[in-house]
Amino acid sequence: MKKAKLTVHEHAERGAPSKKRTVSVSSESVTVGSHDAADIKLSSPDKSFTMEIKFSDGDWWILNPLRSSLITVNGKPVALERRLLNGDEIRAADHLIGFESILQKQKTLPPLGPIPASDAELWKYLLECNEFDEILINGPSKIFVDWKGSLFETPYQFSSADFLIEKILRASKASGPWASWRLDRRLRFQAILPPAVQEPHLSIRKAKKFALDIEEIETQRFGTPDQMDFLLRAIQERQNILIAGGTSTGKTVLLRALIQKIPAEQRVVILEEEAEIDWPHPHLVPIECGRGNLNEALIETLRLRPDRLIVSEVRGSEALEMLQAMNTGHSGSMTTIHANSTRDALLRLESLVLTANSSLGVPAVRRMIAHAIQIVVQLERDEEGRRFIQQISRISGMQNETILFSDPLKIEPRGIKQRAFRGGDGESA
Repeated sequence: MKKAKLTVHEHAERGAPSKKRTVSVSSESVTVGSHDAADIKLSSPDKSFTMEIKFSDGDWWILNPLRSSLITVNGKPVALERRLLNGDEIRAADHLIGFESILQKQKTLPPLGPIPASDAELWKYLLECNEFDEILINGPSKIFVDWKGSLFETPYQFSSADFLIEKILRASKASGPWASWRLDRRLRFQAILPPAVQEPHLSIRKAKKFALDIEEIETQRFGTPDQMDFLLRAIQERQNILIAGGTSTGKTVLLRALIQKIPAEQRVVILEEEAEIDWPHPHLVPIECGRGNLNEALIETLRLRPDRLIVSEVRGSEALEMLQAMNTGHSGSMTTIHANSTRDALLRLESLVLTANSSLGVPAVRRMIAHAIQIVVQLERDEEGRRFIQQISRISGMQNETILFSDPLKIEPRGIKQRAFRGGDGESA
């Protein structure tokens, strides 16, 4: 049985000294609360609360069954459940609990084949092996593979750097240190050559195979049942959705699953700089724009009569055209953006729009964002490579120059809790 350690800092009552205790958890579940029946009872004369810390499906979870606002992890409310990681700080009313998992899960190693007999056979194996999502070659003797969201060093080696340099130059016809090229729609290569580096470095990215539908996402705990039900309703109601997250957090995975739920009679036009995935919809027009051409392609695409417009990732001046399209009849559109939080997602989007047209001004851009986008979904990837929905926020309007956020999955007794976005640290509305 996996064990955990809880370091409990109990808030002192008036006239009493503060307490600190360490509790080892070896059962599958332990309850913490202010009531006598709790396994770990914490005094709270004015505020009652209860929560459960549970080991399930190979992970520790915190459950907030009553959706109490008194339960937070790392300062963020727990809507219903949340995966716990080492070092997480749980706050229950006035008490602080540090979480530590005692036994770490061992990473499953990727299924590596036997060492090929030649450089040519190794090259062929790396390109054709369907188990690897990405291959990173750091010179001839260091080869890493991305398998199920985690990087692993392999025992494979090329005999010399000359083989790699010849492969890169022949395929890319590069004249400088940088090289990039494609092989069909399956493989994307990016390389850098000496003298910019001591040895050739190469990244080989394969077409995404981590494709799940909504039901599989829920089964694999990518998203909770409440989260997936809410997103399905958002698709049916044709709300505009912005999916945010860092690299390899599953933005395209979630986008693909949501596109699959768009009604078949609606015409969906999707724009990608470089095609990476097969999109599951019977009336879909996939357009590969090429680098730097998204803005022009987006303008032209509006004449193709899309019911819904999908931009696989917004990263440049096309952000302005996309927001204008969302505001002029293309409801139910979606896009993804690189960001570490829902607030950062709006900051980045605001910056991209201002880069496209600096004369608009910050207030006008924020009004445009608030009117165009209804839902922001934040994704994360934990230390073991598992992807999951960390937060769903609704843009609920504007107050002066402030975009207001609300948590649609957390309804409190006094209504919906709102947070303000001011482009900085944010303030409560």
